[in-house]
Amino acid sequence: MTDQSASQVSLLSSIAAILQAVAWPTVIALSLVIYRSRIGLLLDVLTKKLSTATKVKAWQLELETTEQEINDVVIKTGETAGGEGLTRKIPENQLKAAREVNQKLLESPLSAQRALGVVQKQISSLVEEYEQVRSEIPRGHMRTRAMNEVAAKMRSLSLAARSLLRPLMSGRTAGERLTAICILQVAPEFGYFPWLIERIKNEDQPFVFYQAAVAILELVKARMYPEGTRIKAEIEEALYHISGFKGGPPDQNTIDVLNEALSLVR
Repeated sequence: MTDQSASQVSLLSSIAAILQAVAWPTVIALSLVIYRSRIGLLLDVLTKKLSTATKVKAWQLELETTEQEINDVVIKTGETAGGEGLTRKIPENQLKAAREVNQKLLESPLSAQRALGVVQKQISSLVEEYEQVRSEIPRGHMRTRAMNEVAAKMRSLSLAARSLLRPLMSGRTAGERLTAICILQVAPEFGYFPWLIERIKNEDQPFVFYQAAVAILELVKARMYPEGTRIKAEIEEALYHISGFKGGPPDQNTIDVLNEALSLVR
């Protein structure tokens, strides 16, 4: 091969390399021009998906954080109630816990519906815990102590769970109805007085109808009843029912609480 031929080959190779280098950017540029609307749509979809994923992740984090904060208050309230026996007066720390939980939910970034979902989840867990205590721990001091802990936890959720009161009142399990009673202990309301009286007459678990008696006492102490009502007669009727219990000795704790409530009625 002559020097001239070699030079031509070298030149052609250089031109080919230049064309190759220019071709791909040109093709890409032309593709961007031709398909720019589709590419723009794709980028818009990807941006929205990324934004949605970020929002979902942030919401999950907010939800988990709020759930943990509420759970911490509930657990602590139950632990401090462990050494207490049956009490006619709702402990101040439990009332404080109820206000704290309610405030945390009000201040959380969660919507009202999602905040209520946090409360419902906690209550479902406590109802299950109560039923488990009843079925697994024999009657006696240990079971009463465990049930006291559960009731204390329920009270810590009472203000936040106020909108769930009616479904809990009509609940099929004693644990659900106990939760409703605990709500009325912290936030007494006369409109539910007849239902509390019925709990004393119809519930078959002494712990539950005792707590109903405490709720009645709280209502009376707060003067949450109108003048001229039959509240005194209703309490006397409940006392008569408990005193005449035929399945064993009457529950003296409930009798004492109802007598105290009766003595305060004006």
